[in-house]
Amino acid sequence: MDTHYRMKSELEAATTPEAVCFEDRQSDGRLKVDRHGLPLVPQPSDNKDDPLNWPKPLKLAVLLQASLLTLMGTMGAATINPAFVPLAAAFHITPVQASYELTVWTVFGAVCPVLLVPLANVYGRRPFYVLGNLLAAATNFAAGYCTTWSGVLATRALNGMGAGCATALGPATVVDLFFLHERGLFMGVYTFCVTNAPHFAPLAGVITGTSIVARWSYIQFGLFFVTYFCFPETLYSRQVDTALPTEVNKRPVRTYVGLLLFRTSGSGTREQKLTLSAFAAPFVMMRYLCVLLPALYYMTAFAYGSLLFGATGSVVFRSLYGFNTAQTGLVISLPLVVGCFLGECSAGWFTDWLVYRAARRRGDGVRRPESRLDALWLALLVPVGTVIQGVCISHAKSTGWAANAVGMAIASFGLQVAGTVTYTYCTDKTLKCYKPQTAEISAILSLIRLIYCSIVPFYAVPFAERIEYQYAWLTFACINIAFLLPMGFLRLYGDQIRKAKWQTMSKRHPNI
Repeated sequence: MDTHYRMKSELEAATTPEAVCFEDRQSDGRLKVDRHGLPLVPQPSDNKDDPLNWPKPLKLAVLLQASLLTLMGTMGAATINPAFVPLAAAFHITPVQASYELTVWTVFGAVCPVLLVPLANVYGRRPFYVLGNLLAAATNFAAGYCTTWSGVLATRALNGMGAGCATALGPATVVDLFFLHERGLFMGVYTFCVTNAPHFAPLAGVITGTSIVARWSYIQFGLFFVTYFCFPETLYSRQVDTALPTEVNKRPVRTYVGLLLFRTSGSGTREQKLTLSAFAAPFVMMRYLCVLLPALYYMTAFAYGSLLFGATGSVVFRSLYGFNTAQTGLVISLPLVVGCFLGECSAGWFTDWLVYRAARRRGDGVRRPESRLDALWLALLVPVGTVIQGVCISHAKSTGWAANAVGMAIASFGLQVAGTVTYTYCTDKTLKCYKPQTAEISAILSLIRLIYCSIVPFYAVPFAERIEYQYAWLTFACINIAFLLPMGFLRLYGDQIRKAKWQTMSKRHPNI
């Protein structure tokens, strides 16, 4: 780990008291700083069990597993998207009704993490990653052999509960492992998987029929065994480590096998007690403007920059361009994946640089998360791409499918930027008075996004057929812009808002 030590008095002379929480300094009065001389946020302990002190290869391996679990869980649900038309024929329902299986998955995938987070804060992240993936794999396998529509919906509900575990805990794991100044880059890896899971899925779903979902479960079963032996617990309490010098020596360093056990007592986190009020904590996050406003914005960005194309693509590309299932899967997938990849190349590292540049310009050493919001200018490509696709659909004979795909790629570029900025901004921990509960915040981001997205298939196509696609898609773009405007307000006044007494977050878990 590329860090240095500076004495408290030396750092106080170079920075304002806001720059770091001096209560979290090392037991000998030293503070750890990064290679630029700015204090590390949060301050790591001296214990090797602290995930912040883990070797970088181990951190990256854990991040990759958490991201893959999120990717695979959502892909298992979205694989069937290009085949809504043949699926509807198999069960004697309409294509719009067939899309409801995705709606059911989305609702349960959104609600379950809210109930999961209080348990994960007490009993650790690892059990829910491993067991959630096992449930997702088993229900995917069962769904492929369902012979009734009610059976499909039931397995989709259970699958959403299992897959939602990784979606909710991913940002919390990133915060467990990485310092604030590098979270933009690594949070981008997670958000790339969140955003692109529905985009990769059509590539796996080009084979007609629900059996592809059962085949996909074999990969998830394989990933279950990988995470069972290779995913250590990342929940860690460093409150004891920063209290007294003697306390550090009282905590033995655990072996790797110890980190794989389904218990957290060795990390000092088991002193947390599970209470009934803890299950309301994720909903309490909605009272904070610096969480609620980004969540509402990201909700519309994801709905109209990604899900809109997947939910309507099966109908649009079949009816207008005569595409078969395989062609529909490719045209829904490839433009969105390419757009998101290019968007992430312009997002994560860029937000880290914006925060560092702003701290240096002010000269106070404070990395304020509001600087990350400057990257949202690139997110304006979401409504731009949405409008382009809507116009291309309305003028399909003269524009062709290629122009349609370009509009989708442009929108997904902006969406990836929006996702990375939103997750990183909401989970930044910069000041003692503003110490976000990361797991609760990520659960709320997921809840709001998925609940809203579950409604889109109900009205998108009927609304477009009534007023024409170009005007419907223009309406959706305007909605996204309307929710983007409050983010400008946060850019200007977010720092003052976070310091206001009525916006100060309670220290529900001050030691993690």
